[in-house]
Amino acid sequence: MNELEPLTPLPFPLERRPEGAHVCVIVPLYNEESLVGPLCERIAAVLATLDLTWSILFVNDGSRDGTIGALEALHTSDNRVSYLVLSRNFGHQSALSAGLDHGSGDVFITMDGDLQHPPELLPVLIDGWRQGYDVVHTSKRSTDDLGVVRSLVTRLAYRMIALVSRVPVVPHSSDFRLLDRAARDAVRTMPERGRLYRGLTPWVGFRQAVVGFDAPRRAAGASNYGVRQLVGLFGRAFFDFSAAPLYVALIAGAAAIAGCVGYLVFVLAAAAFGKSIPPGYVTQIVAITLSSAINLFLIGVLSVYVARIYDEVRRRPTYIVGRARIHSQDPT
Repeated sequence: MNELEPLTPLPFPLERRPEGAHVCVIVPLYNEESLVGPLCERIAAVLATLDLTWSILFVNDGSRDGTIGALEALHTSDNRVSYLVLSRNFGHQSALSAGLDHGSGDVFITMDGDLQHPPELLPVLIDGWRQGYDVVHTSKRSTDDLGVVRSLVTRLAYRMIALVSRVPVVPHSSDFRLLDRAARDAVRTMPERGRLYRGLTPWVGFRQAVVGFDAPRRAAGASNYGVRQLVGLFGRAFFDFSAAPLYVALIAGAAAIAGCVGYLVFVLAAAAFGKSIPPGYVTQIVAITLSSAINLFLIGVLSVYVARIYDEVRRRPTYIVGRARIHSQDPT
């Protein structure tokens, strides 16, 4: 069952929205030549059953195969299909930014192009919007081709993020979500360049819900989301939405001070009772090594924050559009 659950307490009551709307589906692509056609057909078949108008905006994020040719064929044959070509590979989140900036409509749905985000779930998301929700997230209950080790690591990472994050990041979330135009516009006002929409969309507030789904196997090819991308994703979640790593210095410093005071009390007490304290070369070496390791670790944490500040200060664009083939669907 795909049941909607409120993500957080509603800031204001739900209001039923009327029938009729324009839905823009945004799909980032990277080397998805064999999948873009079947994906477009499934999306069109699902949306055709609903009382609304729709369009699809594909964002080609530096593909090296024939994805652009497949997109041009779809664009030529169907005036509801548009696409952007980024000047190089900027990354998944940057491709999402490009789609949200260039899409038009009343409702925006972002999803991946590997068919692990089933188009058959679109009516559930749209129904949540009609109920009055401004943001509808999805959460993976299971993934057919997700290994045991990666599944355990993912669960642990999301739990750690939940402990330190200042926003309610949806556990096992993906970039398969619905945004009302007001929520989309709010997200677009975010000034940061390094964006993580799994954190930004909960941060903007509004009326938010989440729905679970079972992710099928990838329809073809190999996943482009490897260990490096996962580590980068969770690293951004830690550093972008929490200052907890910075407070590690306070905790470590307080613990070191407490240890020194405790040892001083021990030495004074031993001297008061006439006990001699033998020299502890091993203890000294361990203490020096431990303190040096802690210092290096904290310097590394500070370096990560400084690097992120440097990236933001440079104000380089999140993406560059090399080519835009967009049909006018909604004048708004």
